[in-house]
Amino acid sequence: MEPTHPQKRQRSVWTPIMTVLAALFGLLLVGPMLLNLIRPPALGSESSSRNTEVINAVERTEEVSLLSLGIQGIAERTEQRTIFGLKVPGAERALFMQYDFTAKLGMDGQAVQIRESGDNEFTISIPEFTFIGHDDVTFKVAVEKNGVLSWVTPEIDTVEMTNQILNDETQQKYLDDNEEVLREQAQAFYKGIVGAIDPDIRLEFDYISGR
Repeated sequence: MEPTHPQKRQRSVWTPIMTVLAALFGLLLVGPMLLNLIRPPALGSESSSRNTEVINAVERTEEVSLLSLGIQGIAERTEQRTIFGLKVPGAERALFMQYDFTAKLGMDGQAVQIRESGDNEFTISIPEFTFIGHDDVTFKVAVEKNGVLSWVTPEIDTVEMTNQILNDETQQKYLDDNEEVLREQAQAFYKGIVGAIDPDIRLEFDYISGR
């Protein structure tokens, strides 16, 4: 009867265990690389995330100031007392008011619409441009001329003159006269925003005003 060798028995028990451990260790190292090779790239997810970022960047809730105009001028107003339709000599009043202010033109950012119109392409709809406000307003009487009988003629209302200079009709004239410049500024504004996210995105513009 052959003698039993403890070392051979221990070696035969540990061999399969070491083999299993080595296999597990190799799987941990190689597994992630195999998954990356098998799993398709997440291009759709990245594209969707980028599109959402573009839309969120364009959509705003505040007014967007696009253009500042330095406005200067002189407004004239005359008044004349009449009797039975005839002017009273020497009863005239004349006032010349000098004005100076900065007009701010732009649009309502909340009304801007953006939609995906193709592969890597968006269309931005621009609303009507608006008169946002004015800064650094200065009004002063430059010249005032009164006839010897001007006391019979009501004084010229300088507040009314000021309101005429800043009324809705005048504001609309500033917008109409600068329509093309405002469009150029709007395009440059949004191209800058979107280009910072992805310079390869193409933008098209349309205008709700239709002009």
